[in-house]
Amino acid sequence: MPSRPRNTSHAGRGPSRLARERELAAQARTVQVPSQVDVAVVGGGASGLAAAITAAEAGARVVVVERALECGRSILATGGGRCNLANADLSAERYRHPGFVSAVCGERFLADVQGFFSACGLAVVEEEGGRLYPVTREASSVREVLVERARRAHVTLACGREVAGISRGTDGLRLRLAPTFDGGNQEVLCARAVVIATGGKEDSLARSLGLPVVDARPVLCPLACEGLDFPKLDGRRARVAATLVRDGVTIAREAGELLFRSYGISGIVSFDLSRNAQPGDRLVLDLLPEVSARTACELAVHGGTAGLLDNEVAAQLGKLNGTAEDVVAHAKAVELLVTGIADEKRAQVTAGGIDVEALDASTLACPGAPDVFACGEAVDVDGACGGFNLAWAWKSGMVAGASAARLAGRR
Repeated sequence: MPSRPRNTSHAGRGPSRLARERELAAQARTVQVPSQVDVAVVGGGASGLAAAITAAEAGARVVVVERALECGRSILATGGGRCNLANADLSAERYRHPGFVSAVCGERFLADVQGFFSACGLAVVEEEGGRLYPVTREASSVREVLVERARRAHVTLACGREVAGISRGTDGLRLRLAPTFDGGNQEVLCARAVVIATGGKEDSLARSLGLPVVDARPVLCPLACEGLDFPKLDGRRARVAATLVRDGVTIAREAGELLFRSYGISGIVSFDLSRNAQPGDRLVLDLLPEVSARTACELAVHGGTAGLLDNEVAAQLGKLNGTAEDVVAHAKAVELLVTGIADEKRAQVTAGGIDVEALDASTLACPGAPDVFACGEAVDVDGACGGFNLAWAWKSGMVAGASAARLAGRR
């Protein structure tokens, strides 16, 4: 029997992943990396694309060096695939190192981000909590307008390449590039300025330049806890007010929706708390934040816990406190013990990166290496859920890209 032709599509959804990777590798081979540029941006994610676009539109010759076979892949996973690209209230207090963030982003933080995307031709809408999304609600829209704008600005997107080494020469910084696809060749790229936009996990370039780096750790992720029979609560939701306590001192407070999981808690409240939580911390949950303790007890006298609490939650609290009044009183202050971060692979952000003390907040340059700039997750800045981290990526990329172009002598 003759063999059937191999099908490279999935139910009409286009080429398979393998076929797509082969196509991208073929495209990467055709990219001619110039030997000398004004600005080399290492990392083609959110902040790297913003930096490259800004530098190129200021007149600089720009190359983006990206390990993956296409730029902006990390953007596709943001906001559940919808890309929560900013927030209507970009308060610096929602970030680690708020003073530094304020100095970098200035009073026009939101306006600058909105203007950047308007110039990309992207329509943006606001949802609950000030979250800003593309009107398509598709992260691919954000990636596509960024890549297209970079190409219009004549940015060379050198995908499928990583920096294998960096040194100083008479013609600036010399980057030795190694291919990440089969059949590629070693290349050397000289740049007058380099922007590090590699993300928090990839700190080898910063360390090789002697920059002080805060060790990376996952944040905006679930928390593993003890104190309830979590497997029986798995999948149940609650609106809570949560207080994180360490050695009797309140470290953080958050309010919103919480999702019980078999290992502990997830949801936005958990994600925001994970930025500060450590093993051994106490987490105090108010499971009835919209009802006073007095009102809750009065209602429990008349109708038990059914009108106030999830039945399984009430059953677990009732193991220690028998009456309905005691159960709802306990629900106002449920104590959990944090044992660590859970499901690290799904962390939305990495904390850590280049120490902010090593950067000039007005330019994002490294005073010890004034032709090196940094942005995005490569810097030890992380923010709360709700678009804050991507907003930092865009704005810090814009600042670093503009500064690098100025240093290269192109205005």
